[in-house]
Amino acid sequence: MRTFIYVLIALAAGAFGGYQLWQHKSGAADPVEVIVTQMKTHSVIEHQRQVSVWYRACPTVWGKSPQIFMAWPAVLTYQIELGDVQVSRHGAVISVRTSAIHAVDPSVPTDHMAYMTTTSMLTFANEQELINAEIAKATPVARYLSTYFLAHDPSLEQDFGDELQSLVEHFTASLGVPITRVDVDIPKVEVSRWPQLPRIELCAGTLAAVNGVPFAKYDLSSTIPIGFTIPPRHALGAELPSPVASSASSSAPAPAPTATAPSATGTASAIPPN
Repeated sequence: MRTFIYVLIALAAGAFGGYQLWQHKSGAADPVEVIVTQMKTHSVIEHQRQVSVWYRACPTVWGKSPQIFMAWPAVLTYQIELGDVQVSRHGAVISVRTSAIHAVDPSVPTDHMAYMTTTSMLTFANEQELINAEIAKATPVARYLSTYFLAHDPSLEQDFGDELQSLVEHFTASLGVPITRVDVDIPKVEVSRWPQLPRIELCAGTLAAVNGVPFAKYDLSSTIPIGFTIPPRHALGAELPSPVASSASSSAPAPAPTATAPSATGTASAIPPN
């Protein structure tokens, strides 16, 4: 009799344990939890923009000022952290909310920089020192452009949104969950502090250009930002204009504060971005 009671207790305990395990497995299979776990596994999603910068500088030196043509590429990188991603399901609609897009320090490969100088016998300055001084300005310029693209490139949010939507659709298809739509909410970027452009003594009547579009002019001993429209889908790998072919754009006279200067890839206006 005692053995029979022990057997009943063991069977009851086994049944209860099996039920608890079944409940645990059923709860773990919730599609929303699986999607959140998988997205957090990705940790970060990233997109890049490739830019090409060129300008002609005429630094003030003892004697006759030289002309220095600078051209260099940079890669602007942007990320969204997925550690605090929020996912909800309303019927056949999945909603995803993430943190805001943020910029990573840009990459400026110095081994791809190009420069050309025009000096005179009356230029009493060390040419290599002048070139090194212009090279040192590349990273600050790239940081400014990185922030500008973050605030004004409409395709950035679209690219991140498309990738998040694709991820969710992939996960739901793998789970066999039918959905009709994926809504992605990425908070709008609010730039509270703009990086300062370094002092670049541009030659008279010329502008500094990025991807063929003027972004800065030199006036009253300071470099002044120029607001410009970023063409959509200006992503890494896109065909960039040649500095030689676009020299006319970068050497055009600076526009008046209320005027606009059309270019091959956008519209530039002499309005500070902030």
